[in-house]
Amino acid sequence: MRLIAALVIGVVVVVAGRVAAVHFDEFGVVPKDKATAKCEFKAAAQVVKASKKVAACHIKRALSLGKLDEAAEETCETNVAAAYDAKVHGASCPTCLTNLKGSTLVAIVDAQSGAVYCSGSTAFGTDDGSAKIPPDKATAKCENKVATKVGKLVGAIIACHVKAAKVAFKTKITTDQNTDQPCEDAAKAAFERTSTTGCECVQLTTIANNTEALLDVSNQGIFCASPSGAFVDGTLG
Repeated sequence: MRLIAALVIGVVVVVAGRVAAVHFDEFGVVPKDKATAKCEFKAAAQVVKASKKVAACHIKRALSLGKLDEAAEETCETNVAAAYDAKVHGASCPTCLTNLKGSTLVAIVDAQSGAVYCSGSTAFGTDDGSAKIPPDKATAKCENKVATKVGKLVGAIIACHVKAAKVAFKTKITTDQNTDQPCEDAAKAAFERTSTTGCECVQLTTIANNTEALLDVSNQGIFCASPSGAFVDGTLG
């Protein structure tokens, strides 16, 4: 959990700034206008796409059983991060969106990879936590299935955030609320039904809870623009 906490420091907004904004969950700020909402909804969609593409970099390496080297994986991840930054960090969108960088998303997915690729004895890479190259094709197939499901879980949880943000924006809430937890719980429950036959070291509940925690904290790097202008690039101005 220390690694997870360290990874999200770059997207944490100063807590004192909460006084100036209304939140639709623990961290996300209700969009202040339609233009802001459009940018933030786009950013949320790009987070999902980038997370799945980083996972695909891992899946490809796992399928090769280590024949695809770490350098190739790093190049794949760097390209995903650059594409995310180019699509999200636009001049017409809130500057606070630049606090959640593509490299941060790569680091988050890498940190989770050890819980997915837990069999074998050969380390996946220097920045992939405790992830290991699957020892055989059967294990790789099972662990890659879990990795794909994690990508779907990311999409489902962020969809919960977007839905809650849209409702909060439409109804113009004036006090902090946290209405997306039942949606997130349902998404995690669906993920935890994933079959792990062939990769029994995978702990689905741990992965689900860590994914939710990471995405909840990262949500303040997506739905981040304060109506009062109290934030300047994610910090108190």
